[in-house]
Amino acid sequence: MTTTTDGTPTPAKVVNLATQQAALPKLTLLGTFGSLTNPGALIRDKHGAIHRVRLNDTIPDGIVAAIGNDSLVLASRGRAITLKLPKG
Repeated sequence: MTTTTDGTPTPAKVVNLATQQAALPKLTLLGTFGSLTNPGALIRDKHGAIHRVRLNDTIPDGIVAAIGNDSLVLASRGRAITLKLPKG
């Protein structure tokens, strides 16, 4: 069992939850960063690779059209695909 910095044991339930693998969709928004004028995002592709993207970047699934606090919009084949941060 692990312990916290003050020496208290970490509850087994917390350890188990922290080490579980999450099932994520093929294309997943992992996080957003930057400013309103220069936003960026981290996405995970269907192969599990992590990419750092900015507005107008092209990825195999489309072009990054917008980045919000908790979402990213891809323009793909004439339609918009919105990715949201996973809840959890």
